[in-house]
Amino acid sequence: MPNCNYCGTEIKFDGMVRSQTGKMIPLLPNGEKHDCPKNPYKTKSSTDFNRNKQMYGGPQNDILERQARLETEMDGLKFQMKQLTKIVEDYGEALAEKSFKPASELDAEIPDESTN
Repeated sequence: MPNCNYCGTEIKFDGMVRSQTGKMIPLLPNGEKHDCPKNPYKTKSSTDFNRNKQMYGGPQNDILERQARLETEMDGLKFQMKQLTKIVEDYGEALAEKSFKPASELDAEIPDESTN
């Protein structure tokens, strides 16, 4: 097995564990991400990987959990949109009824407001 270039810890690689840019992420023999304390390029996200794995059983579970939460929120938003659509339609009908003029009033002369 290869060793870490910075601290010498034994590491391995899994083709399924990759960064967002597609690079393979070094793992410890137990499968956890190697979070090298001597890595000069260390970022906050590297420490979050192991924390997520411990809390949620891995990044995949976190994604599935977030997906379920977003789907629930989308259902709520769809319901609200239906309610708002009904309100707007009802308001439009009420407005149309108030502004409706009988045919006899349509032929009447329009008063000239510029003379007032």
